Amino acid sequence: MNKRYPISWLAAALPLTLVVGCAEAPDEAPTREIVQITGDLYRAQDNSHFTVFLLTPEGIILADPLNADYAAWLRDELAARYDVPVRYVLFSHHHWDHASGARIFDDTATLIGHENYPTALAEGRETFPVQVTLTDNDGDNRLDREEAFGDVLAAFDELDTNDDDYLSGAEILADVDQPEVLYADRMSVSLGGKRVELVHPGPNHSTDATVLYFPDERTIYGVDFLNVKRLAYGFPGTGTLDEWIASLKQIEALDFDIVSPGHSSTGTKADFVAYRQFFEDLRDVVDAALASGQSLDDLLASDALSEYSDLANYEPQRNRNITHAYNLRAAGRL
Repeated sequence: MNKRYPISWLAAALPLTLVVGCAEAPDEAPTREIVQITGDLYRAQDNSHFTVFLLTPEGIILADPLNADYAAWLRDELAARYDVPVRYVLFSHHHWDHASGARIFDDTATLIGHENYPTALAEGRETFPVQVTLTDNDGDNRLDREEAFGDVLAAFDELDTNDDDYLSGAEILADVDQPEVLYADRMSVSLGGKRVELVHPGPNHSTDATVLYFPDERTIYGVDFLNVKRLAYGFPGTGTLDEWIASLKQIEALDFDIVSPGHSSTGTKADFVAYRQFFEDLRDVVDAALASGQSLDDLLASDALSEYSDLANYEPQRNRNITHAYNLRAAGRL
């Protein structure tokens, strides 16, 4: 049963006692490592995906479990290095490439996610996961091999459980488990004298997004909508441009120094501010184009946003971001 608890519940519940679309070739060993961020907070990598975990004397608080193969590797690494169990798994959102490894830790860990998670997961299974709709070129709510890319393409045969050479939402999200605890706006988890806060910033890449805030480590962890030193792939997801900006501003108001994203290199708060500024500049550029009657093609052909050309993913994400923002705002979806 899904349970809702006040913010303070988990503090007393136990004694105080890692670009979507970048995957290795099928015959290459995955890039996996664990590095220290600061103090007892660590960053763990699986190719282009990153998660984080907080080590305490009473166990480990883990963010996204990523996929099952990686989660099994991480479980063994954590056991060998620290000899304490994973006590909590904190989902950033329900998308398969971040959440499908949770059952590896379910024997020792409590799974926690935002209250929108169950509905978002059910809708994704019935229709199509939002993170891959951009390549569903024929709009039939399934992917063939030519439409699949990156991590989805690399796992195509594993995901295609009915062997029909198409991937449905139900297949892609089949191994994503439900949270055991749900929260609404904000929640605190304490273990072994350490604390992490779960913050829901509103709709952006998904409706059930969670950002993890480690106040003592002055670090945040977020996925897909939250990046530094690169442009976003998953825009707009389920949110509008204004909703993305509002989400980023809400997180920016937290007191942190370090950003550890789910798909890009770590950075500083200044890097995060610059990332948020891109979306505000994107909004201004698109609104000016619409107000002057400039076509989308002409806007794409201009030098708009070229000041961000040094960022990773600038090509082709600059054009994708402009196209989605232009179409959204032209349709009155601000």
